[in-house]
Amino acid sequence: MPPPPDYLVRARAPLRVDFAGDGTDVPLFAGEHGGAGVAVALSLSAHVEARLGGRAIRLCGEDPDDRVTLDSPTALTYDGRLDRPKAALNMLPVTGGIELISWVDAPAGAGLGRRGALATALLATLYECRREPYGALDLAELAFQLEAVELKRFAGRQDPWIATLGGFRAFDFTGDAVTERAVALDPAALAELSAHLVLAHPGRATGSEGAGRRVWERYAAGDAPVAAALAALRDAVAPMTRALEAGEWRRVAELVEETGGRYAALDPIWAAPPTRAVVAALREAGAWGVKPTGPRPGAGLLIVGPRERREGIVGAVRARGWVVLDATLAGEGVAVWLEPLEA
Repeated sequence: MPPPPDYLVRARAPLRVDFAGDGTDVPLFAGEHGGAGVAVALSLSAHVEARLGGRAIRLCGEDPDDRVTLDSPTALTYDGRLDRPKAALNMLPVTGGIELISWVDAPAGAGLGRRGALATALLATLYECRREPYGALDLAELAFQLEAVELKRFAGRQDPWIATLGGFRAFDFTGDAVTERAVALDPAALAELSAHLVLAHPGRATGSEGAGRRVWERYAAGDAPVAAALAALRDAVAPMTRALEAGEWRRVAELVEETGGRYAALDPIWAAPPTRAVVAALREAGAWGVKPTGPRPGAGLLIVGPRERREGIVGAVRARGWVVLDATLAGEGVAVWLEPLEA
């Protein structure tokens, strides 16, 4: 057996925050009605570290108890434990043993696209382990296929595209086709926008698979309020993109507020009294507009308000026991590099 490489392979792929269109990139909707989205990559990331060598497959997640050791690739079965790295290895197998360690800079269910970012980082890592080049859009599509086909989950294309490309982007989704363009915001405008934004999270990791699946089961069953809510989220993308590029932050906030009201049709938690109490406190502190970062329980909030009231808005978030996520906008896309092993 040849000696193991004397390096680690590392990768990171950015999370994102969605301004409008969330969920309409899922083919079940996009294939029938067309979807759209406008989102920005964050400085928060999904991370993967790979060490080649030995014979076993060793998988490690964020929880110290979240570990799986397998003797061979034939033992890579999906059982709810580290299924995403298992799926990546099934799609891009490597010769010999490997240790894959993965973690993400935001809690599960935060509504920041962590599944798509993690799939992107895992696949980019394995491409490097196999010494194979890849195209950015091929990587994004493969990350989508990992979720939607290999793991048979409801998934959209926006998150892996943002994770691969980075930046601030607007998308159109028609069937399996993706059209994207960069949103025209220079660094000064990005800094100004950031001063008007607060990203908040309940501060606990929450599973999101069940809630997301329920939305799509209701849509597939012909639930009219769900279909109408998704169409409204899609239709907000074009005016939101125009408002962002024009630097019309009050208009951005108005659209955030309008789309935020649509989420109650997707999951009742967004109309529940505890959620309404949090949103009311934020408005009292000066927020112009508030919307969930995703339609599922445990998702965070995107809050837009005047820059001079930002400190008070942050205080209102923390007074409710929530956490302010420290992140900058328009992060870079996926990056992969080699790192020498310590002697």
